[in-house]
Amino acid sequence: MKSIISLLPLLTLTLATPTPINEQDCPSCTANIARYDDLTFNEGSYNPIPPHYYGLSYINFQVDQYDGFIPPTSGNQWAMAFGGSGNITVPDSPPRTVFNLHSFSYACVSGVPQPECAISIWGWKSNGQIITREITFPRLDPGHPIEDFKMNSTTFPREWRNLKSVGFSIARKDNDGDIYGGLALDDVKYTIKNKCPCPE
Repeated sequence: MKSIISLLPLLTLTLATPTPINEQDCPSCTANIARYDDLTFNEGSYNPIPPHYYGLSYINFQVDQYDGFIPPTSGNQWAMAFGGSGNITVPDSPPRTVFNLHSFSYACVSGVPQPECAISIWGWKSNGQIITREITFPRLDPGHPIEDFKMNSTTFPREWRNLKSVGFSIARKDNDGDIYGGLALDDVKYTIKNKCPCPE
C-alpha cells in the first residue's frame, strides 16, 4: 500500500505531461499582409501577380503602379482588376489549405467624375458555403484637389474564415450599370491555415 501511495505523485506528473505530437499533425498558420511593392512592374505591359504570392493566387488581377490619381495605402503599387472583377484563391495543394480574410484597402478607379461604386464580394468556404457582402466606394466629383482622393479600408468579421476563394465585381451603386475602370486592392491582410484550426 505504501508503495502505491508513493507512486501516485509520479503517475500524476506523467499524466499531466503533454505528449509530443508529430510536426505534420500541428497546424500551420501564416499571417500575411500583401502590399505588392515587391513585385516587378513594367509600364505598358501586362503585369500578372505570380502564382502563390504570399500563399494566394490571383485571377484577373495584376500589379499596377501609382500614376498620380489615387495613391496606394502603402508604397506605390497595388493589385488591380481592370474591368472590376477577379478572384483570390488558395492553391489546391497542400490539401485542406484555407485562409481567413481580415482586412484590405480598396478603390474603384475610373477617373473623375466617377459615380458611387458598389463592390460585391463573395467568399467560398471549404464546407461549400457561400457568403456575400457589398461595400461602397464614394463618388468622385470634379473640383477637388487630387489629395482628396484616397483608398478606403474595411475589416471582415469572423464569418470570413476558412475560405477557399474570394471573388469581386464592381457596378454603379445607383443603377447597377457598368463602371469602366478597375478595382484596386492594397494591404490585404489574411491568415493562411494548413490542415488544422489556428488560434484566433
